[in-house]
Formats: sequence, structure tokens, C-alpha cells
Amino acid sequence: MAVIETKESKFSPGVLSMLPLFYVGWSDSVLSPSEMNMIHKQLDNLEFLTDEDRTYLIKWTDPTDPPSPEIFRNWIQAIRSHSAKIEDSKKTSLVNLGLELAQASIGYNKEEIWKSPKTRMALEEMGTALGVTTLNSQQLLLGKVQNETVDLEEKSVGFTAADMLAVLDGDNKGINDRMRKLLRDPAFANTGVQNKEEYRLEILRQCRELAKQGLSAYAFPTEYGGSAKYGEHIAVFEMLGFHDISLTIKFGVQFGLFGGAVMGLGTEKHHKKYVEALIKTDLLGCFAMTETGHGSNVKGLETTITYDSEKDELIVHTPHEKASKEYIGNALHSSMAAVFGQLIVQGENQGVHCVLVKVRDENDKVAPGVRVRDCGYKMGLNGVDNGMFWFDQVRVPRENLLDRFGTINDEGEYESKIVNPNKRFFTMLGALITGRVSVGLAGISASKSALTIAIKYGLQRRQFAPKDGMPETILMDYPSHQHRLLPKLAKTYAYHFALQALAVELVETPRDGDFRKVETKAAGLKALATWHTTETIQECREACGGKGYLDENRLSDLKADTDIFTTFEGDNTVLLQLVAKGVLTEFQKSLSENSFYGVIKFISSRLSHRIIEISPAYANNTSQDHLLDPKFHAHAFKYRKEKLVLTVSQRMRSYLGQRINPNDAYMRCQMHMLELAKAYTEELVLEEFHKAIEKVENSELKSALHNLSALYALQTIEDVKGFYLENEYFEGNKTKAIRRMIAKLNRDLRPMAGLLVDAFGIPEELLGAQIVLYN
Repeated sequence: MAVIETKESKFSPGVLSMLPLFYVGWSDSVLSPSEMNMIHKQLDNLEFLTDEDRTYLIKWTDPTDPPSPEIFRNWIQAIRSHSAKIEDSKKTSLVNLGLELAQASIGYNKEEIWKSPKTRMALEEMGTALGVTTLNSQQLLLGKVQNETVDLEEKSVGFTAADMLAVLDGDNKGINDRMRKLLRDPAFANTGVQNKEEYRLEILRQCRELAKQGLSAYAFPTEYGGSAKYGEHIAVFEMLGFHDISLTIKFGVQFGLFGGAVMGLGTEKHHKKYVEALIKTDLLGCFAMTETGHGSNVKGLETTITYDSEKDELIVHTPHEKASKEYIGNALHSSMAAVFGQLIVQGENQGVHCVLVKVRDENDKVAPGVRVRDCGYKMGLNGVDNGMFWFDQVRVPRENLLDRFGTINDEGEYESKIVNPNKRFFTMLGALITGRVSVGLAGISASKSALTIAIKYGLQRRQFAPKDGMPETILMDYPSHQHRLLPKLAKTYAYHFALQALAVELVETPRDGDFRKVETKAAGLKALATWHTTETIQECREACGGKGYLDENRLSDLKADTDIFTTFEGDNTVLLQLVAKGVLTEFQKSLSENSFYGVIKFISSRLSHRIIEISPAYANNTSQDHLLDPKFHAHAFKYRKEKLVLTVSQRMRSYLGQRINPNDAYMRCQMHMLELAKAYTEELVLEEFHKAIEKVENSELKSALHNLSALYALQTIEDVKGFYLENEYFEGNKTKAIRRMIAKLNRDLRPMAGLLVDAFGIPEELLGAQIVLYN
């Protein structure tokens, strides 16, 4: 009998027998690699299926092409239509329902195969493959099929961890739930391989599994084989941060950096030729920007890309050993590299551009003129194949120049719509800022994992009894332990909301829009969030004592794998200098002028006193209502930022008045400007935290978030209290009151500490810490 799929929802008996299992199996929008393998094997062995049945069912096991809402409606209509003829007593399980549907469609007693124990066993095995055999068929018929979620402990605080998880997930709940299930699949299990070559191959295999799931397509337009789910692409990277960080980075290099360079810096000819292949990992690529002698100073790269007009080719060359491309991820697996260098056309240097260079042939042999060296074992991320490249007069076609912002025409002349070379340079870099947002989010995911391990351990580990014969005290009941972990938990929540808001802003900014404001925010948040990650993981390691030092409890891996976050995708200190320039110029066009001169010109011509005097009553107000008031926190953060803008500007103007070289003036103010950048970013984080809280309707949940935001704000003020005391924003008695209030907030949050980390929704398989699994 042929498979029929119409508005009347008619299907063959074989397909009908499988529909309940398939409908529920797809209800969470995930079919993992293990499930797909088992399903295909089962379908091949089911004797009651026709070839047409198998073709139809196999079509709906492709995770990159899930059933549409219309298909789902047809399935459930068919199930409910035929089930109306079946007695309730015969619909006790999905397998029973499937068997009864098949018989009802052809008339009972016409096909003995549907009563065969062998057929029942085959359907039960298919149910096992889909992981849905425990679901009662009545849940399906009543429309109560729901997505699988992580088991979360409910606490009697007026809300559950699931409620908080829903707030944290926001619009990303669907993709986050999908990733939570997918990464628990055996296909992504941590094998514990230590040999770097084997480890790298395993990570490459897992990266390709992600591509098979269609996740690699999210960052690319549909016309080039993508699915144009840009926000979900960033969410995938964030969720991968809960898994093996080597996979996170491998995925980011292939689809974010290399793919982002092709998509963001290239034009239609590049998109048509390369994007679909790199999405499928048929084309593996790397992002060759950093050089041994030039890391943060991209503008000073020494690799040359010289146009040869006679042969209409570009010559890529490494002028000396220290101009090698270094730390390049995917270097040992790639067949193509996006190489950044100085573009020279008709003897004139047009600044840094990017060109695609073939580095290996189809047999994986290194291309002529290319030299590659393995970076070897690293402190962490040994599943990522980092390497070095040297190019010796390597020729590539002119078409390989990624020429969105600057091209070489058929007459061999350089052309660009952006005349100013500095503006062109910053515009080019602005097209690549997704990486900074993603790294910040992945860092916060690692912080969440570390805090979950440390807090859960602290909630069950006991040490020292008040008196002999009494139970020892739980670690989390010690104020010192609370102070080690809970302010960092509050800051993790704060950075989560700030980075989520930035991700939305990034996605909503038009491709040809002005990214300077987003770039400033991304630089600041990436810097402070990843520094926070490093500090948090170290504190969590110490809070777990010797257990935290054991490899089995994962903190060592988190520490080793994320430490590099502070210096890649931009060295954090350098990024803060970028932030300071952005703040001082208020993102004016003058920033695109030559280096420091734009900044100096702006602050010399426009300087205003925006700082109001602080009354003694305000400076000495130590009431609880005042100290917990979000308006006080917002004012304190704004005051610090504005005061630093004013004082930096005054210093710079003073140096210029003394005829000091602008570059020297900038250098003298550098540390001052770094403090300004931190103040700007911390205010941004607080603002986004407050905005997120305002959207919450559950009063108890909102109260808990208010306490977290207050703890973040007051701890930040406490950390820089010297600034406030020096500027007489408050007196010493207020700093003491703030310390007491921090301790009180720690006590208030202590009963819900476990719930607040459960709300991160990290499955135990991904957490990977034995002290959490077995205690």
C-alpha cells in the first residue's frame, strides 16, 4: 500500500503504526546522532514496512529538515481520527496505539502481522531508539506532549528553578532545550582521550555531527544553504560552553571565524562558491590573522598580499620568521585559510585585507609554498589543532580577495567605497565582532558550570562542628564561603543578561549598519566577562579544596580551557582601551581619524561639567531602603563613569596645553582610561540587569533577581570604594554599611543557592563532576 499524505491524513498501515512514536520523538525538535543510527537500523529490519514506507519515514529522520507544522498537524489528525475507533483500554501505550491504528485503518482481523509478538517487539525497539516508550498514549491524544527538560529541584521560595531557567533562556528556550538534549547524546560523550592527535580527530567528528544536525547553517543566509537563524547561532555557541570547550572553539573557528570571514568580508561570488561547502564541513577552513610579532595590533600585520597585474594574481608572502601566522585554530585540518595581510596594489599599501589561500590539496597534502607547524600541547584546548603558517610567494587568483570593503577591478586598480583607510579598517573588523559576543557568553557558561559544582558541593560538604557530638557545619552556612561564591553568582547572572541583550542588539543591527556602538559594548563585555570567568573558576576550585584539584571534578579542565579567553578574540586590556576611546568620543566619526588625534580633537573642543555635587545627607545615608534601592545603584555607577570621563578629559586637555605629543598624552592617561572603560561596562551590565528584572512578572522571582542585582551592584561599589571615598561620594560609615548589607544579601540568598545554580539547566552529563554526581 502506498504512503498517502493528504488533507484527509491517509497513511499506510505501516506508517500509521509508527506515527505515534515519530510524533512524540520529534516533539522536542531533536533527533540525536545515536537516535538516527538506531532508527535507520530498525527501519531496515521492519518486515511490515514497504519500500515506500521506509522512504517516507527515513525522510523524517533528517535533523536539518524536521517535519513542518503542517506535517505535524497531518500526523496528529490521522492519529486522532483513527484512534476514535479504538477502545480506550487498547490505547495504554504508544506501541499499543500504533498497532491498533494500523489494524483500524484496514479493518480488524485482515492482517495477522499486526498481532504478531515479533511486530510488537520491533515497535518497542523503535520506541527505545526514540526514547519515548514510557509516555502514555493518552498524553499524546490529549495534546499534552511537552519538550523534555532537565530535572530541576523545586524549592519553597515562591518559584522553582524551572521558572528561573525560563527567564534565563528567554526567547532561546527552544534552541537551548534542543542543545541540552543533543549534547547528552553518546555521540558527544567525553572520551577522556589525552593524546592530542586522537583528541583532535574526536572533536572534528563531533563538530561534523553538529553540522549534520543543521546547527552550522544558522549563521548563514538561506540562499547559500544556511537557515538564517543568527540569534540561535550565538545561542548554540553559548550552550556549547557547557560542554567540552575544545568543541566550542572548533565550532567557532569553522563557522564563526572562517565562515564569518567568507560571509562578512566576501561578496556574492565567494558566498556561492564556498558557503554551502563550509556549512557541511566539506570545506574546512581557518582564520589566519594573528602573527607571532603582531597579535592585538592587527593594523601592523606584516604578511603581504601583493597584486601581480601581469598574471592577475595575488602573491601571499611571509617576509620573515616572526611574521608567521600563529595560534591558528583548525590549522592542521584545514584545506583553506582566510589570511589577513597588507594589500599592495600598484606599489601602494591599501591596508589590511583578507584573502583565501588553499593550504592543502584534496589528498591533505600541504600546498606548495606553504609551511605548517603544530603548536603542540597547550595549557588547555588540546582538542583544537592550533598551528603556525608561513607563506613563500604563494599565488592565488585575484577572485580570492574577500572584497566587500575593497576590491581590485579588471583594470588592476584598487577600489573602495570607504575612502578613509582607517575607517575602512575599523569597518572590516566590525564585521567580525560576533566572535567577541560569543566568547563572552561561552565564558559565562563555564562560570555557571564552575559555580554549580562548587555550590552543590558546598551544600553537602560538612566541616567542623560547633561542639563535640554535634553535626559538622555545612560549608555554605559559613559567611566566608557565602562571600566567596554568592557575589560571583550574582555577577554571573548580571553578565548573562547583559550579554544576552547585546546578542539581540547585534542580530538586529543591519548588515550594512553602524556597528561602532555594538563594537564598544562587545569589547567591554567580552573583557570583563572573561576576566570574571577566570576569577570565578579559580575561586570555585579553591572552594572545593582538594576535590577541586582532581581531574574527575572538571574544574581543572574549565580553568585550563577558558584561561585563553582573556587574550583571544582581543586581549582584554587592549579591548578596554578601545572601549575608552569609544566612550570619550561618544562614537563620533572623529574616532575613525588617525589613531589618538580624533580622541584628542573631540575632548579638546567639547568639555562639560556633568557631575553634580553630592549632599552630606546622601553621602551618609546608610538606611537599608537606600542601600537596596536600584536608583542608588544606578546613580553610583553613572557618577563613577561620568566623573572618570571628566577627569580623563581634563588630564588630556592639560597635557595638550603643555604641547605634549598626543600619543604621549594618551600613554600618560592609559591607566586612567582603563578605569573609565571598566566603569562604562559595569554600568552597562547593571542597566541590562535592571531591564531584565522589569520584564519578570512572578513577584517572588523578581525579588530574588533584585537581591542578585543589589549584590552585584554593592559588591562592585565595595571593590572600588577607594574611588567613591576619594571623590567624597560617600563617607566611611557608608562603606561599612555596604559591607554589612553584602553580608545580609549573602545570608538571604543562601537558602536558594542550590536553586539558583539548578536554574542554569546544566545536565549532569555535561557538568561532568563526580563530587556532584555521587554526593
